[in-house]
Amino acid sequence: MAELVDGHGRRVTYVRISVTDRCNLRCVYCMAEDQKFRPLPHLMTREEIARSARLLRSFGIEKIRLTGGEPTTRPDLPGIVSDLSAIGFPGGLALSTNGVLFPRMARELLAAGLTRVNISLDSAEAEHFRKMARRDHFQPVRDAIDLALALPFEAVKLNAVVIRSFNDDQVRPLAAMTYDKNLHVRFIEFMPFGDNEWNESDWVGWEEIRGRLEADGYVLSSVQKSAVAGPADEFRVVSGRGEHRGTIGFITPVSDRFCDSCNRMRLTQDGFLKGCLFGHSDVDLLRPMRLGATDEELSTLIRHAAEVKEQRHPMFVGMDRARLPLHGRNMSEVGG
Repeated sequence: MAELVDGHGRRVTYVRISVTDRCNLRCVYCMAEDQKFRPLPHLMTREEIARSARLLRSFGIEKIRLTGGEPTTRPDLPGIVSDLSAIGFPGGLALSTNGVLFPRMARELLAAGLTRVNISLDSAEAEHFRKMARRDHFQPVRDAIDLALALPFEAVKLNAVVIRSFNDDQVRPLAAMTYDKNLHVRFIEFMPFGDNEWNESDWVGWEEIRGRLEADGYVLSSVQKSAVAGPADEFRVVSGRGEHRGTIGFITPVSDRFCDSCNRMRLTQDGFLKGCLFGHSDVDLLRPMRLGATDEELSTLIRHAAEVKEQRHPMFVGMDRARLPLHGRNMSEVGG
Protein backbone atom coordinates (compact mmCIF):
# COMPACT_ATOMS: atom_id res chain seq x y z
CA MET A 1 0.00 0.00 0.00
CA ALA A 2 1.44 3.36 -1.08
CA GLU A 3 1.85 6.18 1.42
CA LEU A 4 0.47 9.67 0.86
CA VAL A 5 3.21 12.16 1.70
CA ASP A 6 2.80 15.90 1.21
CA GLY A 7 5.30 18.30 -0.32
CA HIS A 8 6.78 19.02 3.11
CA GLY A 9 7.48 15.42 4.06
CA ARG A 10 4.46 14.87 6.31
CA ARG A 11 2.57 11.59 5.95
CA VAL A 12 -1.19 11.95 5.58
CA THR A 13 -3.08 9.31 7.57
CA TYR A 14 -6.40 11.02 8.36
CA VAL A 15 -9.05 12.46 6.02
CA ARG A 16 -12.13 14.39 7.02
CA ILE A 17 -14.97 13.90 4.53
CA SER A 18 -17.78 16.45 4.50
CA VAL A 19 -21.02 14.85 3.33
CA THR A 20 -23.19 18.00 3.27
CA ASP A 21 -23.09 21.75 3.72
CA ARG A 22 -26.59 21.78 5.26
CA CYS A 23 -27.15 22.30 8.97
CA ASN A 24 -30.06 22.74 11.38
CA LEU A 25 -28.12 25.18 13.61
CA ARG A 26 -26.58 28.56 12.77
CA CYS A 27 -23.61 28.74 15.13
CA VAL A 28 -22.11 32.20 15.13
CA TYR A 29 -18.55 31.02 14.43
CA CYS A 30 -19.55 28.70 11.58
CA MET A 31 -22.22 30.09 9.29
CA ALA A 32 -24.52 33.01 8.60
CA GLU A 33 -28.16 33.06 9.64
CA ASP A 34 -29.13 33.33 5.96
CA GLN A 35 -26.61 30.75 4.71
CA LYS A 36 -27.28 29.54 1.15
CA PHE A 37 -26.77 25.85 0.43
CA ARG A 38 -25.55 24.09 -2.69
CA PRO A 39 -28.08 22.28 -4.87
CA LEU A 40 -28.15 18.58 -3.97
CA PRO A 41 -26.84 17.45 -7.41
CA HIS A 42 -23.63 19.36 -6.63
CA LEU A 43 -22.90 17.16 -3.61
CA MET A 44 -21.07 13.84 -3.72
CA THR A 45 -23.37 10.85 -3.85
CA ARG A 46 -23.01 7.88 -1.52
CA GLU A 47 -21.27 5.97 -4.33
CA GLU A 48 -18.86 8.83 -5.06
CA ILE A 49 -17.95 9.13 -1.38
CA ALA A 50 -17.26 5.39 -1.24
CA ARG A 51 -15.11 5.46 -4.38
CA SER A 52 -13.09 8.41 -3.06
CA ALA A 53 -12.62 6.67 0.29
CA ARG A 54 -11.48 3.45 -1.37
CA LEU A 55 -8.84 5.34 -3.35
CA LEU A 56 -7.71 7.18 -0.22
CA ARG A 57 -7.40 3.88 1.63
CA SER A 58 -5.12 2.62 -1.16
CA PHE A 59 -2.73 5.42 -0.11
CA GLY A 60 -2.63 4.21 3.47
CA ILE A 61 -5.24 6.54 4.94
CA GLU A 62 -6.06 5.00 8.31
CA LYS A 63 -8.85 7.15 9.73
CA ILE A 64 -11.93 8.85 8.32
CA ARG A 65 -14.07 11.46 10.03
CA LEU A 66 -17.46 12.37 8.54
CA THR A 67 -18.34 16.04 8.91
CA GLY A 68 -20.59 18.72 7.45
CA GLY A 69 -22.55 20.97 7.77
CA GLU A 70 -24.47 18.51 9.84
CA PRO A 71 -23.97 14.94 8.57
CA THR A 72 -27.13 13.56 10.17
CA THR A 73 -29.25 15.69 7.84
CA ARG A 74 -28.34 13.11 5.15
CA PRO A 75 -30.80 10.19 5.38
CA ASP A 76 -28.24 7.88 3.73
CA LEU A 77 -25.57 8.54 6.38
CA PRO A 78 -25.80 5.00 7.85
CA GLY A 79 -25.29 3.62 4.35
CA ILE A 80 -22.23 5.83 3.86
CA VAL A 81 -20.81 4.57 7.16
CA SER A 82 -21.50 0.97 6.14
CA ASP A 83 -19.66 1.49 2.84
CA LEU A 84 -16.63 2.96 4.59
CA SER A 85 -16.65 0.23 7.23
CA ALA A 86 -16.54 -2.38 4.47
CA ILE A 87 -13.45 -0.67 2.99
CA GLY A 88 -11.75 -0.94 6.38
CA PHE A 89 -9.94 1.91 8.12
CA PRO A 90 -7.79 0.66 11.03
CA GLY A 91 -7.93 4.01 12.83
CA GLY A 92 -11.72 3.88 12.84
CA LEU A 93 -14.67 5.86 11.51
CA ALA A 94 -15.61 8.98 13.44
CA LEU A 95 -18.52 11.41 13.18
CA SER A 96 -18.69 15.11 14.02
CA THR A 97 -22.28 16.12 14.74
CA ASN A 98 -24.24 18.83 16.52
CA GLY A 99 -26.30 16.04 18.06
CA VAL A 100 -29.78 17.37 17.28
CA LEU A 101 -30.77 14.50 14.97
CA PHE A 102 -28.18 11.99 16.16
CA PRO A 103 -30.54 9.94 18.40
CA ARG A 104 -32.70 9.05 15.39
CA MET A 105 -29.89 7.08 13.77
CA ALA A 106 -27.35 6.48 16.56
CA ARG A 107 -27.95 2.72 16.87
CA GLU A 108 -28.02 2.29 13.10
CA LEU A 109 -24.72 4.18 12.78
CA LEU A 110 -23.14 2.03 15.47
CA ALA A 111 -24.31 -1.15 13.73
CA ALA A 112 -22.97 0.17 10.42
CA GLY A 113 -19.47 0.51 11.86
CA LEU A 114 -19.16 3.99 13.38
CA THR A 115 -16.58 3.88 16.17
CA ARG A 116 -16.31 7.41 17.57
CA VAL A 117 -18.61 10.42 18.02
CA ASN A 118 -17.77 14.10 18.51
CA ILE A 119 -20.70 16.28 19.54
CA SER A 120 -20.57 20.08 19.47
CA LEU A 121 -21.69 21.69 22.71
CA ASP A 122 -20.55 25.24 23.40
CA SER A 123 -22.53 25.69 26.60
CA ALA A 124 -23.66 23.66 29.59
CA GLU A 125 -26.95 25.58 29.85
CA ALA A 126 -29.77 26.47 27.49
CA GLU A 127 -29.57 30.27 27.34
CA HIS A 128 -25.96 30.35 26.21
CA PHE A 129 -26.63 27.53 23.77
CA ARG A 130 -29.40 29.54 22.13
CA LYS A 131 -27.12 32.57 21.85
CA MET A 132 -24.32 30.59 20.23
CA ALA A 133 -26.38 28.33 17.96
CA ARG A 134 -29.23 30.75 17.17
CA ARG A 135 -31.56 27.80 17.69
CA ASP A 136 -33.30 26.33 20.74
CA HIS A 137 -32.11 22.71 20.59
CA PHE A 138 -30.19 22.44 23.85
CA GLN A 139 -32.09 19.52 25.35
CA PRO A 140 -31.94 17.33 22.22
CA VAL A 141 -28.17 17.78 22.20
CA ARG A 142 -27.87 16.84 25.89
CA ASP A 143 -30.03 13.78 25.17
CA ALA A 144 -27.72 12.88 22.28
CA ILE A 145 -24.70 13.01 24.58
CA ASP A 146 -26.36 10.73 27.12
CA LEU A 147 -27.33 8.27 24.39
CA ALA A 148 -23.85 8.26 22.85
CA LEU A 149 -22.34 7.53 26.27
CA ALA A 150 -24.82 4.69 26.82
CA LEU A 151 -23.89 2.99 23.55
CA PRO A 152 -20.58 1.11 23.10
CA PHE A 153 -18.71 3.70 21.04
CA GLU A 154 -14.94 3.71 21.54
CA ALA A 155 -14.98 7.40 22.46
CA VAL A 156 -17.45 10.26 22.90
CA LYS A 157 -16.02 13.77 22.75
CA LEU A 158 -17.47 17.25 23.13
CA ASN A 159 -16.21 20.19 21.09
CA ALA A 160 -16.66 23.69 22.52
CA VAL A 161 -15.57 26.84 20.71
CA VAL A 162 -14.81 29.50 23.31
CA ILE A 163 -15.71 33.14 22.55
CA ARG A 164 -15.14 35.87 25.11
CA SER A 165 -18.32 37.43 26.48
CA PHE A 166 -20.38 34.82 24.59
CA ASN A 167 -19.64 31.60 26.41
CA ASP A 168 -16.27 31.83 28.15
CA ASP A 169 -18.11 31.57 31.47
CA GLN A 170 -19.10 28.06 30.39
CA VAL A 171 -15.56 26.68 30.54
CA ARG A 172 -15.88 25.53 34.14
CA PRO A 173 -19.29 23.82 33.86
CA LEU A 174 -18.26 22.09 30.63
CA ALA A 175 -15.01 20.89 32.20
CA ALA A 176 -16.96 19.59 35.19
CA MET A 177 -18.87 17.24 32.89
CA THR A 178 -15.74 15.08 32.67
CA TYR A 179 -15.92 14.16 36.37
CA ASP A 180 -18.49 11.37 36.38
CA LYS A 181 -18.81 10.69 32.63
CA ASN A 182 -16.37 9.00 30.28
CA LEU A 183 -16.51 12.18 28.23
CA HIS A 184 -13.65 14.00 26.54
CA VAL A 185 -14.23 17.77 26.44
CA ARG A 186 -12.05 19.79 24.06
CA PHE A 187 -11.92 23.58 24.11
CA ILE A 188 -11.30 25.12 20.68
CA GLU A 189 -9.84 28.57 20.12
CA PHE A 190 -12.17 30.82 18.12
CA MET A 191 -10.61 31.53 14.74
CA PRO A 192 -11.44 33.76 11.78
CA PHE A 193 -13.06 31.97 8.88
CA GLY A 194 -15.31 32.94 5.99
CA ASP A 195 -17.55 35.81 7.01
CA ASN A 196 -17.74 35.07 10.74
CA GLU A 197 -17.31 38.19 12.87
CA TRP A 198 -13.98 37.33 14.49
CA ASN A 199 -12.18 39.99 16.47
CA GLU A 200 -9.03 39.47 18.50
CA SER A 201 -10.86 40.78 21.57
CA ASP A 202 -13.24 37.79 21.26
CA TRP A 203 -10.40 35.28 21.24
CA VAL A 204 -9.59 33.25 24.36
CA GLY A 205 -6.27 31.38 24.18
CA TRP A 206 -5.83 27.88 25.55
CA GLU A 207 -3.37 29.04 28.22
CA GLU A 208 -6.01 31.35 29.67
CA ILE A 209 -8.56 28.54 29.69
CA ARG A 210 -6.11 26.17 31.36
CA GLY A 211 -5.20 28.86 33.87
CA ARG A 212 -8.82 29.30 34.88
CA LEU A 213 -9.19 25.56 35.45
CA GLU A 214 -5.97 25.33 37.43
CA ALA A 215 -7.13 28.24 39.58
CA ASP A 216 -10.16 26.08 40.40
CA GLY A 217 -7.89 23.27 41.55
CA TYR A 218 -7.71 21.22 38.36
CA VAL A 219 -4.48 19.29 37.84
CA LEU A 220 -3.89 18.34 34.19
CA SER A 221 -1.53 15.57 33.07
CA SER A 222 -0.71 15.17 29.39
CA VAL A 223 -2.01 12.16 27.43
CA GLN A 224 0.18 10.77 24.65
CA LYS A 225 -1.34 11.09 21.17
CA SER A 226 -1.94 8.18 18.84
CA ALA A 227 -0.49 8.17 15.33
CA VAL A 228 -3.85 9.06 13.75
CA ALA A 229 -4.99 11.56 16.38
CA GLY A 230 -6.34 14.97 15.44
CA PRO A 231 -4.86 18.27 16.60
CA ALA A 232 -6.12 18.24 20.20
CA ASP A 233 -3.68 18.07 23.12
CA GLU A 234 -5.49 16.04 25.76
CA PHE A 235 -5.04 15.81 29.52
CA ARG A 236 -6.14 13.55 32.33
CA VAL A 237 -7.83 15.48 35.11
CA VAL A 238 -7.75 15.46 38.88
CA SER A 239 -9.75 18.09 40.78
CA GLY A 240 -10.86 18.65 44.34
CA ARG A 241 -13.54 16.03 43.70
CA GLY A 242 -10.92 13.42 42.77
CA GLU A 243 -9.88 11.78 39.51
CA HIS A 244 -12.15 12.49 36.55
CA ARG A 245 -13.39 9.70 34.29
CA GLY A 246 -13.03 11.85 31.19
CA THR A 247 -10.31 14.11 29.83
CA ILE A 248 -9.90 17.75 28.85
CA GLY A 249 -8.30 18.81 25.60
CA PHE A 250 -7.30 21.98 23.77
CA ILE A 251 -7.34 22.67 20.04
CA THR A 252 -5.09 25.67 19.54
CA PRO A 253 -5.00 26.89 15.93
CA VAL A 254 -4.20 30.49 16.79
CA SER A 255 -1.86 30.45 19.77
CA ASP A 256 0.04 27.23 19.14
CA ARG A 257 -0.03 26.21 15.52
CA PHE A 258 0.23 22.45 15.02
CA CYS A 259 1.07 22.54 11.32
CA ASP A 260 4.47 20.83 11.60
CA SER A 261 2.80 17.57 12.61
CA CYS A 262 -0.34 17.90 10.47
CA ASN A 263 -1.47 14.49 9.19
CA ARG A 264 -4.83 15.59 7.74
CA MET A 265 -6.57 16.45 4.50
CA ARG A 266 -10.20 17.30 3.79
CA LEU A 267 -12.64 16.22 1.09
CA THR A 268 -15.44 18.75 0.74
CA GLN A 269 -19.04 17.80 0.11
CA ASP A 270 -18.69 18.99 -3.50
CA GLY A 271 -15.64 16.85 -4.10
CA PHE A 272 -12.58 19.08 -3.62
CA LEU A 273 -9.58 17.56 -1.84
CA LYS A 274 -7.97 20.18 0.41
CA GLY A 275 -4.62 20.02 2.11
CA CYS A 276 -5.44 22.68 4.71
CA LEU A 277 -8.64 24.10 6.16
CA PHE A 278 -7.34 27.56 5.25
CA GLY A 279 -5.71 26.49 2.00
CA HIS A 280 -6.53 27.51 -1.54
CA SER A 281 -4.81 24.65 -3.39
CA ASP A 282 -7.99 22.61 -3.76
CA VAL A 283 -8.02 19.71 -6.25
CA ASP A 284 -11.34 18.76 -7.83
CA LEU A 285 -12.06 15.03 -7.75
CA LEU A 286 -15.79 15.12 -8.39
CA ARG A 287 -15.88 16.70 -11.85
CA PRO A 288 -13.26 14.32 -13.29
CA MET A 289 -15.08 11.43 -11.62
CA ARG A 290 -18.34 12.40 -13.29
CA LEU A 291 -16.53 12.81 -16.61
CA GLY A 292 -15.36 9.20 -16.47
CA ALA A 293 -11.88 9.43 -14.92
CA THR A 294 -10.22 6.11 -14.15
CA ASP A 295 -9.01 5.14 -10.70
CA GLU A 296 -5.45 5.71 -11.88
CA GLU A 297 -6.30 9.23 -13.05
CA LEU A 298 -8.05 10.03 -9.78
CA SER A 299 -5.09 8.64 -7.83
CA THR A 300 -2.82 11.04 -9.71
CA LEU A 301 -5.06 13.91 -8.59
CA ILE A 302 -4.93 12.70 -4.99
CA ARG A 303 -1.14 12.59 -5.08
CA HIS A 304 -1.09 16.11 -6.52
CA ALA A 305 -3.43 17.41 -3.79
CA ALA A 306 -0.98 16.11 -1.19
CA GLU A 307 2.03 17.57 -2.98
CA VAL A 308 0.54 21.09 -2.99
CA LYS A 309 -0.71 20.92 0.63
CA GLU A 310 0.23 24.17 2.34
CA GLN A 311 3.04 24.13 4.87
CA ARG A 312 1.27 26.32 7.41
CA HIS A 313 -2.04 28.04 7.94
CA PRO A 314 -1.91 31.85 8.16
CA MET A 315 -3.15 32.53 11.72
CA PHE A 316 -1.12 33.81 14.65
CA VAL A 317 -1.60 35.81 17.83
CA GLY A 318 -1.84 39.52 16.98
CA MET A 319 -2.83 38.90 13.36
CA ASP A 320 -4.72 41.48 11.32
CA ARG A 321 -7.81 39.71 10.04
CA ALA A 322 -8.07 42.09 7.10
CA ARG A 323 -4.68 40.90 5.84
CA LEU A 324 -5.41 37.17 6.10
CA PRO A 325 -5.97 35.17 2.90
CA LEU A 326 -9.27 33.83 4.21
CA HIS A 327 -11.32 31.32 2.26
CA GLY A 328 -14.51 32.67 0.70
CA ARG A 329 -16.50 29.74 2.06
CA ASN A 330 -17.85 29.47 5.58
CA MET A 331 -16.75 26.62 7.82
CA SER A 332 -19.85 24.54 7.10
CA GLU A 333 -19.07 24.63 3.37
CA VAL A 334 -15.56 23.27 3.82
CA GLY A 335 -16.16 20.69 6.53
CA GLY A 336 -14.58 21.95 9.73
